[in-house]
Amino acid sequence: MKWPRRIVAIGIIQLMLLALLGAAALAFGEETEGASGYISGSVFYDLDGNGQANVGEPNAAGAMVFIQGEGETIPLVLTTDAEGFFVARELPYGVYRIWAQDARSNRSAMQSVTLDEVNGASSIDLPIPGGASGGAHVRFANSIFLPLVNR
Repeated sequence: MKWPRRIVAIGIIQLMLLALLGAAALAFGEETEGASGYISGSVFYDLDGNGQANVGEPNAAGAMVFIQGEGETIPLVLTTDAEGFFVARELPYGVYRIWAQDARSNRSAMQSVTLDEVNGASSIDLPIPGGASGGAHVRFANSIFLPLVNR
């Protein structure tokens, strides 16, 4: 008679464990369902064309930043601050396409960012090719030639 009671007790314990694990799985799904992250970064004029923000390359103040979620038709539009920086908060986890445009309609290349449990925050630099001078390329001189003056 001891074996049937043990079998019933083990069965009840197993059912309770399954119920607890199921409740934990549902709670985890609810936590990540409404989760959100943010994307921050800068928009700058890529004067040397290398795609990286370097010393001497100015940020684009007042540039429009477009953030479009995968499957969405209308992007979120932000404007960079006076220093050329932006922050988009409370974005649902997912894949986003991001690009920028300055006041002269010069555009950056489109970049992709994924926000998820691992990458809940992302920082991105958006290079606008050319320069602040209407698309003209600017080169920095490393030396200056001064003519020799005879007296």
